[in-house]
Amino acid sequence: MRVLVIDDNSEITDMLSRYLKLENIGVTVSNDGRNGLVLVRNSNFDRIILDLAMPEFSGMEVLETICNERIVEPNKIILFTASSISQEETDRMLALGTKACLKKPAKMNELLQVLR
Repeated sequence: MRVLVIDDNSEITDMLSRYLKLENIGVTVSNDGRNGLVLVRNSNFDRIILDLAMPEFSGMEVLETICNERIVEPNKIILFTASSISQEETDRMLALGTKACLKKPAKMNELLQVLR
């Protein structure tokens, strides 16, 4: 399995990367939404872990671009956020094709279960 993690917090991406590698999952990291979108366009990932709250180019902008351009199959994107979002917003993002919305801090076994 190949996973792309898009999150502006390098401590979180480092921790996720180490954990997923221990689970024999290939990991690519982007600490910037625009760069993450470039990686999505140019590579094939089995899952994308996407933070919503990022400066300059938010996770929501990444998600909307991915959906508008149809560059990722539905249910490959897992939202991973500390942002407080309403049930309506969560439902909208799930309707766009996200697989799940996990709140930080999430339990690693919960994340692993959603990935698989």
